[in-house]
This record gives sequence, structure tokens and C-alpha cells, in this order.
Amino acid sequence: MRFLYLLLCLPISAVAKNLNLDISINAYAQPVSIKAFTDDWDDKLQKGDKAFLQGRAEISQKNKNSQLSVLWRYDYLLGFSEQTAQIYHAYKNNYLPITQQSYPLFISAKYSESYGVRWLQYKDFSDSLKFGLAFNLLKGYKITDGQLQGNVNFQQQGFKVEDINNMQMDISYYYDEPQLKEEQLEWHPQNPSALGFSFDAVLDWQINQKALFELQINDVYGRLYWRDIPTTQYQASCECYKFSHNIEGQLAIDDKYTQKLLINGNARLNYQLNNTYSTELRLLANDNSQLWQGVFLYNVKNDLKYGLVLEPQTHSLGLELKTKNIYVHFLTDDLNTNKAHRLGIGLGVYQQW
Repeated sequence: MRFLYLLLCLPISAVAKNLNLDISINAYAQPVSIKAFTDDWDDKLQKGDKAFLQGRAEISQKNKNSQLSVLWRYDYLLGFSEQTAQIYHAYKNNYLPITQQSYPLFISAKYSESYGVRWLQYKDFSDSLKFGLAFNLLKGYKITDGQLQGNVNFQQQGFKVEDINNMQMDISYYYDEPQLKEEQLEWHPQNPSALGFSFDAVLDWQINQKALFELQINDVYGRLYWRDIPTTQYQASCECYKFSHNIEGQLAIDDKYTQKLLINGNARLNYQLNNTYSTELRLLANDNSQLWQGVFLYNVKNDLKYGLVLEPQTHSLGLELKTKNIYVHFLTDDLNTNKAHRLGIGLGVYQQW
């Protein structure tokens, strides 16, 4: 609803000239499938210490030197130690950890949802080189930002208190909704909101008649300024089997918190082999992953292309279709999306009047 409201706020004259819709979703979970990662971890555990889900929807009016858009964006990056994934997988699937093993605990979460308006202005440095700078004015409404770190040591197999030798944990994070069962302490804070901004950079370079390079860097500098935001700040330690523990900290509402938006973006280098075939090298990058893609494109006719996409790092394959007015992209490492660790979805619709 927020996105549709912003769309209605676009100038009528702008919409009447040129309307573009772009949607992109990219998700990757290393230790278990994306579905299991967001649910019950009921999947075979694989090596890995990162996961992300980033989505973006944008409706825009564009001419030669500028672009005005309304947009919605979802950014969720999670980093963790492999030992944390091992112990959490054991807990969720009811099997026992290795006796006497010490597990370092570490989780870092960077998550926000926001919507807003975007203005992009291009500058032509030559007939072949164009640079753009975009300003995003954002309204944030979802956040989880912070980390948990510590250590747990088991004296015998099991997850009961008497099975744990000792545990130490430091928790520091901000949120719109509690993520660590704080509601059991009768903690029910109101959701915060934020205003913020970010800058993007865009580069289009026609290297020669056959080679084209495009680069987009989002959030070169970006901040969301949250007000009246809930926070959990705790330091806890215990000799658990002795039922001895020490807890210091608090649940609180901070007047303000500044959330840093992390740099992310994409690049592509296209080379036209001949009138029928072309290849591309692509990069999708964020703060915890850099994924490379190789693309082979077949030009059926002037305004119709088919593409085969290969992403070696995630063992994923994809297909895409391009016409003058439509772009469709789908990438995965498993056609059964319930088992997929990697998903990439893109949709573009372009219309001029």
C-alpha cells in the first residue's frame, strides 16, 4: 500500500510519457535451503557462514538525462560463525552436540525495509561515457541491526541446563520487533519509524562498438535515522550445570539510533560476438557476498533475446528473456525451490507513450 501511494504521487505528466517497472529479488543461504533458513532448519547442514535476501521494486519515469522513481527495498544480510550454525541446526533438529566441545557463538544481522522516492541525474562526459548520481529519500519501517557473540561449552550431550558446562553471551541489537523471545519478559514495545537518505552511483561506458560496461553502486553513503527504537543490551554468563548465572543489561527504548546502509550493487560487461551472439560477465555484490555470473545471449531477432546464465560459486543456472518492452530472469541451484539455496528473480516492463 505504501508503494502504491507513492506511485500516485508521481507527476501525471511524467507517468504519461514513460513508465518503467523493475523488480529484482536475490536470495542466498549457505548452510541450509532458503526455505529452511527462514523456518525450522529442517534440512541437511552444509558449510557456510552467510545468508542474504535483497529485494527491490521500482516504478520510474526516465528520459535521456534523468529518472524519477518511487521504490520499495528490502535488505537482509546475516553473518554467523559455522559453529553457531552447527549448534543451532542440532538444537532445531533434536540431535545432540559433541560432548566437551566448545562452540564460539557469533551472529551479525543487518536488516531494514524502507520505501521512498529516487531522483537520478546523468552527466555525459562523452558520446560513449555517462555517469549518474542518484539521491534516495527513504522512510524506514522495519529493522534488525546488531549482533550476538559469546561461547558455549557442553559437559555432556544435550541441551538441558545440566548438560551445559558454561556459557557466555553478549547481546546488542536494535529492532522493530523482538527476535530473542523478549516478549516472555512482558516486553511489547511499539514499532519505531525512520527517515533517511542514500546516494547511488551509476556508470555507462560504451567501450567500443562491441563492448559495453555498466555499473550501479547503491548506498555509496546511506543512513536511516530511527526514533524511539527498542533495544536489547545484555551480558550474560553462567556455570549452567551448577545453576549459577550472572546477567547484566536492560531492555530499553532509545530516543534515536542511526542505521548505516551497507554498500551493494551490480556490474556487467557485455561483448557482442556478432549480430546473433553476445556474452556477459556479471557481478552481484553486497557486504557479505560477491557472486559472479557468466551469460550467453542469443539474439533471435532485433528485439528478442534469450539468455543462459551460469553462477559457478553457487552451482546455479538461470534463463532470461529480453524484448523491447519486457525482461524476465530466473536463476536457481535447484528447480525444487523448497530445496534451493540460491534464487534470483528479475522482471522488467517498459512502456512509452
